[in-house]
Formats: sequence, structure tokens, C-alpha cells
Amino acid sequence: MPAEKNTYDLLKLIFNLLIIGLLIIITYRVVEAFLFGFFWAVMVVIATWPLMLRIQHRLLDRRILAVLVMTLILSLVFVIPFSLIIYSITKNGAYLIEWAKNLSHEQIPTLDWLASIPVVGLELQQKWVEIVNTDGSQLMAEVQPHIGTVISWVIEQVTNISILIFHCGVMIIFSALLYFKGESVVKHLKQFAARLSPQKGIFAVTLAGQAIRAVALGVVVTALTQALIGGLSLSLTGTPYPGLLTLVIFIFCVAQLGPLLVMIPCIIWQFWTDNIVAGIILIITAIALTTLDSVMRAILIKKGADLPFLLILCGVIGGILGFGIMGLFIGPVVLALSYKLINAWVEEQQENQEFIN
Repeated sequence: MPAEKNTYDLLKLIFNLLIIGLLIIITYRVVEAFLFGFFWAVMVVIATWPLMLRIQHRLLDRRILAVLVMTLILSLVFVIPFSLIIYSITKNGAYLIEWAKNLSHEQIPTLDWLASIPVVGLELQQKWVEIVNTDGSQLMAEVQPHIGTVISWVIEQVTNISILIFHCGVMIIFSALLYFKGESVVKHLKQFAARLSPQKGIFAVTLAGQAIRAVALGVVVTALTQALIGGLSLSLTGTPYPGLLTLVIFIFCVAQLGPLLVMIPCIIWQFWTDNIVAGIILIITAIALTTLDSVMRAILIKKGADLPFLLILCGVIGGILGFGIMGLFIGPVVLALSYKLINAWVEEQQENQEFIN
């Protein structure tokens, strides 16, 4: 009899696990299309919640009016810039692919102006002439297939307009809902976390909020500001493909590589084509972006955005490889959250060990 009861209990447990697992799978498949938009909205709301409260206070503590204002701001900040970038990339994508395919047939410039550089200019110019006269064409022919593949992949990731617009719309809708019911959502989330872990659940939720705010403020907001300023300067100076270059600036800034990797080649191109005024404008913009990066980073570090450089870089690269262009947001946040949780656990262990000693 006891053996039969144990068998019955085991079968009951197995069936319960199967049903729960099936419900989890079905639920995930249903909400899968909205997950990125919701995750994006959580980042935006956590980062901008203090701003929403200040707007609400100025609007006679009317939450609905503050939500409407924040929704309008999000629409202007996200929809318009992304639409312009997508339009520019879609418009110029075919030209980029064709340029990459014909790269091996392009004539390599001689760069005679290198000789005018003091001290090392003549040597640099001679080395460049050797490359041109020997295996320069062969080098470009070897590089050309890889450039074409990279450009095609980037365009494929970015020009999927319907998905990006859908996620942006979902983000705005969920953001409005979270603004309106933010306190209630946090309360239920903490109750759920406390149910999972009475000792560390609420602490983990608080730590997750700090990690998301750190990435949203210290990484994404800074990168978005730099990309908008840099893209505007590129467009005003007549630099080719300003939309695509703006996106590259944003990616590099999120990866903590800075805008100079894009701005310096653009400056060189402007001087190379004798656009002296445009080159000077881009130099001033590059200096301003570098200063802005240092100032914003110093301010945001005080708000908990002090995250390791390698962590953000790996999060950006891994996120893009794993989730496409949307991984720009997912990768850094997930790694930052894991980093802060593990760091808190290690510090707790060290404190306990010191207490014992």
C-alpha cells in the first residue's frame, strides 16, 4: 500500500509539472511578441520616473495629464529620430551595397597630402604609395566580400521597419500604463519577489531597478544625446549617409567606444574634399561631444551608473549578435543586472566572513 501511494504521488507530481510547464510555454508564446516592447518600456519608465513626478507636481498633481505629457515626449524622442534614421538607411542602403560590391574596382587614392604632415608625413606617404603600387588592389579585393556582408547584415537588421515601429508603439503604450499605475506595479512586484525569497526578494528588485537605471541613464541616454547631436552636425555639413552614421555613433557610444571613431573619418573626408568650413564644424562638434560625454558620465556615475567598460562592451556585442539591433538594449541591461546581483552576493559573503573572523 505505501508503495502504491508513493507511485500515485510521483505521477501526480509529474503531471502537475507537465501542466505547469505547458502553461508557461503557451504563455510565453502568447506574450513573446510584446516582451521587447515591455522590457524597453520598463527601462524608459525607471529612467524617467523622477521627471514624470516633477511634471505631475507642476500639473496640479494630475497623474493623467503627466502621463499624456510623458507619452508625447516619448513619441517625439523615439518615433521621429528612429523614423528619420530608418528612412535614410532605407534610401541609401542600395547604394552602400553596390559600393561594397564594386569596392575592388575602385582606384585607391594616392593621399599626397600625407607628405605635408610634420616629421612623419613623408614616411607615411611613401608607405601608402608602396601599398598602392604593390598589393593595394589585392588587399581591397580580399576585404570587399567581408565589407559587403557586414553592410548587408546591418541594413537587414535596421530596415525591418514594421518590427521596429511595432516595438516602439508597444513601448509607448506600456510606458503610459506603467506611468499611470507605477506604484501599484512596484508593490505587486515586491510582493512577488518576497514570496519567492522572503530574505532577499525585495533587495533583488531594488538592485534590478538600480541596474536598469544605471544603463538607461549612464549608457543609453548619453549615447542617444551624442548620436542626435552628431547626426545633426553630419546632416548640416552635407556628410553622406547621415542616418546610417548616426546609428553607428549611437552603437559606438552605447558600447562605450565614443563618437570619435565616426567623427574623425568624417572630418578627414570633409578636408579631403576641400570642405574646410564643414570640417571645422565637425571638429568643434567632436570636441563638444567628447566634453559632453565626460560631463554626463561624471554626473551619472553619482547616480549609480558606474559600470565596467568591458561589461557594457560585451553586453552590446553579445546583445547584437544574439538579438539583432534590439540587443543594444537587452544585452547591457542583463549583464549589468547580473553583475550587480553577483557583486552584492560576493560583498555579503565577505562581510559575513569578516564578522566571523
